Amino acid sequence: MNMKHGHRWCVTIVMLALLTSIWLSGCRSATPTTISTVTTPETSEPLQTPELPNGKKETPRSSENPQVPDLNQETEPIPEPETAPEPETESLPEQNAEHTPSVYADESDNSPAPTPPIDRPQTPIHPYYDLSGTPPSAPGLAMRVRAFSAEPQKIVYLTFDDGPYPQTTPRILKILQDEGVKATFFVVGKQVERYPDLLKAEYEQGEGIGNHSYSHDNQLVYRSPEAFLAEIKKNEELIFKVIGIRPKVVRAPGGTQGHFHVSYYNAVDAADYLVYDWNVSSGDAEASLVPADTLLQNIQIQVPGKDRIVLLMHDAGAKVTTVDALPQIIKYLKQKGYSFGVITPKVAPILFPGGFRS
Repeated sequence: MNMKHGHRWCVTIVMLALLTSIWLSGCRSATPTTISTVTTPETSEPLQTPELPNGKKETPRSSENPQVPDLNQETEPIPEPETAPEPETESLPEQNAEHTPSVYADESDNSPAPTPPIDRPQTPIHPYYDLSGTPPSAPGLAMRVRAFSAEPQKIVYLTFDDGPYPQTTPRILKILQDEGVKATFFVVGKQVERYPDLLKAEYEQGEGIGNHSYSHDNQLVYRSPEAFLAEIKKNEELIFKVIGIRPKVVRAPGGTQGHFHVSYYNAVDAADYLVYDWNVSSGDAEASLVPADTLLQNIQIQVPGKDRIVLLMHDAGAKVTTVDALPQIIKYLKQKGYSFGVITPKVAPILFPGGFRS
């Protein structure tokens, strides 16, 4: 009887073991679970964060209330956060070129004009003195305000460059005296050295005296603003020794056009000189000898419409036709109602615009 009972218990135990084994194998997941670790700062103990079959990770639970997730339970995918649409922005209008003024760069070799800031209005180019004394303006230009004398409604300033010369100066002085008019002589230093008495005769007759450089050699005169001033000052000393004055009126050899730029104007103004170009030319420099009738016609073509005239002629040994034409030129200008003046620092200059744009 005991043998039978022992045999039954053995069979029962074996059956239970088999059932337990079968039950345990059924509870296992067909997909192996990969375990990743997260370290907590409090314990430095790794927390196991199971990786779910869909590749997502379960958020670790607090260590105070641990729960074992059911790995067989299907989890709903975590929805992707919706991206808020970017607000529509109005496109900015393109910047108008007028708001960014072009910068004018000075092209001088050693003395560039200062470039104005681009956030300020560009300095306008105003290439002449107003009769009220307002100076020219241009980028980088700094010239003082002047005080000019009142003028007749119509006035002409006769000017003679390059002298004095014995062939022409005495004849010009005689005509001016006979006609009862005055002129301005822009004299060259080398000629003053040779003929100081002619300069003295011009001054004593009451004619205007201007400075036309010492050498009249463009290669020397226009090397730099400093070289230009050195030529003017050297001539000034010669003039002072002969007649005791230092003229402040200057004519650039060949005129300022193509020779001056802003740095020249600044240097001349800083030294308290005034430079004078012209607005009517006799044309006597166009050839060695221009017929007197042609010189008169050149002037007659240019004069109409001008109330203020600075007239260019030359006092040079070869320019005898200029002297021949002078009485007729004066007669014509008188008939047109012009008064005749002498250039002094109280006379507003006439200037070519080119030097202010370079």
